[in-house]
Amino acid sequence: MNKQKFWAAVSVMMIASVSVQAQTGGTRDRLKAEKCYTAEGKVADCEAQAKAAAAAVVAKYPNATRVEPVLPKTKIKKEWEAMVKASNAKDAAGLKAAANAVLAAPEASNEEKSEAYFQQYIAQITSDPTNYAAMSQLAESAVKQGGLSNNKHYDLMRNLGLLKINDKKYAEALEYLNRFTTETGVSDDLQVLKNKGNANYRLAKYPEAIATLKTAYTLDKGADPNIAIMLMDSYNKTGQKAEANRIAEEVAKTASAGAAAGDSSAQVKQLLVLANAKQYDKAAKIFDELYAKGQIANLAEYEAGYVSYSYVSGKEAQAIKIINEGMGKGVIKPDATVYNILAQSYYYTDQPKSAIEAWGKAAELSAKGEYDVLQARVYAEEGEYTKAKTAAQRGLSKGVENRGDAYLIIAEAESEFGLDNRTAMIAALKEAAKDPETQAEANKRLKQAGAK
Repeated sequence: MNKQKFWAAVSVMMIASVSVQAQTGGTRDRLKAEKCYTAEGKVADCEAQAKAAAAAVVAKYPNATRVEPVLPKTKIKKEWEAMVKASNAKDAAGLKAAANAVLAAPEASNEEKSEAYFQQYIAQITSDPTNYAAMSQLAESAVKQGGLSNNKHYDLMRNLGLLKINDKKYAEALEYLNRFTTETGVSDDLQVLKNKGNANYRLAKYPEAIATLKTAYTLDKGADPNIAIMLMDSYNKTGQKAEANRIAEEVAKTASAGAAAGDSSAQVKQLLVLANAKQYDKAAKIFDELYAKGQIANLAEYEAGYVSYSYVSGKEAQAIKIINEGMGKGVIKPDATVYNILAQSYYYTDQPKSAIEAWGKAAELSAKGEYDVLQARVYAEEGEYTKAKTAAQRGLSKGVENRGDAYLIIAEAESEFGLDNRTAMIAALKEAAKDPETQAEANKRLKQAGAK
């Protein structure tokens, strides 16, 4: 039984919140009866305040090809001021309602609608920052409306790259990130480069991923191990093993120096990089040290530990412990991949009943039948032939890459040592003989059975 490694690099970027500003003076055609005030509470010239505020804004994208929008005179003063008030109060529910009112106003300008979408986006971040699909939709609406300042417009476009990645819409992420680079002329933004590389990596476009991740890796100087992890794996996937090993050695060496100085975060970097570089013995040793000090906390660290343990002979029991602990704490999501590694670890520690149970859970969570067939194999080894046959047939019905294996298990279950159904055994062996992978074994058994 071949052990398989399952790994996913993770990228995280904070998204800053920006409040809407009360529009003053000629920019928003305030009523003459209105007054503006200084920070000290004194009456001030509204027009002068507006001009000063505009002058204080620094263009973050001075080379942008997009023309900066000009705000027209407002015709929705009441709705606009309600949105300003809700924004300043950091009232997410009130801000959503006020922004909806601006969007619903027939006389709202394109620029005001753009700002309303932007404020809905801010409200969404405040109320539920884990709902990437909702944040993405609102940010996209603001960008497509096209009326925000260049600073906000391109900041949102930059953020959309990450939001789309988190929503697993990698092609759309690339579309926005490439637009950002083309329209702003900014080619050395670390987060944009990292997210471009991430999106290409997820799309299995490894040469394209390498092109941006190489630059991101240089700019990042090893601060984010995820960049090195994706770059190493991309090199491995394109057959550039020497380059992958070079990155692993560089990061491990840098982290080693920090670890020697007592920096636990440096040890964590070592752990993640070594595990991804498939240096499992070294990774397992570092995991042991961090775990003993209670410094294993997040999903990536747990994954690095149990994946490394599962590849090191004699460490399967630790893999079982770490997976069960992580699931118990809610850090590890119990998906098919995790249950498969757990089942393998049980199998190699001579715990067949637990392996059967874990592969059963993996099978329930997988659309394909490979885990059903693995479960069937252990059932057969334990002499539970009816269950073995059922599991193998279930795997075949779901679809498996190597159908011959499943039919060999069914043939074993139907043999005189099992269910003793010679006709069914012969039929299963003939099916197994159709698969090039199992053809020789199936024909050998057919000959032993005297079948034609």
